[in-house]
Amino acid sequence: MDRTILVVDDNRRIVDFLKTVLEMEGYIVHAAYSGAECLASLEREKPGLILLDIVMSPMDGWTVLERIREKPGLKKVRIIMLTAQHPTREEAERYAPLVDGFILKPFDLRSLKESIRKAFLEQDRLSGIVHEACKKGTERGFLEEYCRLSRIVRAQEAFFSLLEQESGSVKEREETPEEIQLARMKRIIQQVIGIAGSGE
Repeated sequence: MDRTILVVDDNRRIVDFLKTVLEMEGYIVHAAYSGAECLASLEREKPGLILLDIVMSPMDGWTVLERIREKPGLKKVRIIMLTAQHPTREEAERYAPLVDGFILKPFDLRSLKESIRKAFLEQDRLSGIVHEACKKGTERGFLEEYCRLSRIVRAQEAFFSLLEQESGSVKEREETPEEIQLARMKRIIQQVIGIAGSGE
């Protein structure tokens, strides 16, 4: 498992604090204090995970996110957005395919560590499924779509969790089209590689 993290925020105290805390957890942590520094860093090396602040100046986190995802070698890097403001529903819908979660500032350190741990585990889980399914002859395009939908659904879950925190109540919601399609694909992959729930 690649335990390298790039922390991106224009608040130096937050970056330096997270670097110290996450290094104590055994991660290799690099720092970027602006969107431009983040993009320059990614020219040199690819981390396993990026913690990316949304509200930065002059280049905000959404713009940095789009630029990262334009680079072919970075499309699959895990990215968790850090934000002091709840993303709007429009932002969540637009950027869900590109991110792996949202963490609200001020963040609870335990929750942050758990989100990071889960992001790395999810990457390992998907890599294992893709490897096994490829060996059994599953089409690469099908598996790429499965991974893409998995990312979207995880981001949607994180966003809905933020909405529940904001409202203080848990609301029942209908399954999204992505969740329905992902469930169908999971059943197919389960049949192909024979693992219960393909990671459910």
